[in-house]
Amino acid sequence: MTSTQQRGPGGTRGGLGEFIGGVGLSALGLYLLFGRVVVHTGAFFGLFGGFGQGGNIAVVLVPFVIGIATLYGHGGSKLGWGLLALSMLMLVLEVVSSLRMTFKPTSLPIFLAMVACVAVGLGMIARSLREH
Repeated sequence: MTSTQQRGPGGTRGGLGEFIGGVGLSALGLYLLFGRVVVHTGAFFGLFGGFGQGGNIAVVLVPFVIGIATLYGHGGSKLGWGLLALSMLMLVLEVVSSLRMTFKPTSLPIFLAMVACVAVGLGMIARSLREH
């Protein structure tokens, strides 16, 4: 192969148009599929007791306060930064674990069309990466 030949997706002579079409079709299918998902919070209190009724937020706030106090005294303290990072990670986990996701009612043909868009798009991407 000479250096003047154009290379396509994956370093092959595959089809650039197939690759772009596959990405577009997959993105469309995922957009339509994820558009049917509703995210909400419920009575679930998360991993560490939660912020609601009966929750013990001290599990998250105590390391946070100790980390801040330690960093106030010595800004380069590895213990302070570690406690602060741990408490922030616990806070993010608490919020994410309290979320609930449900799928809106959708007719079967529409759902199959969404899944087919994703599948056909991924197939086109895979095909574009092979030599033609």
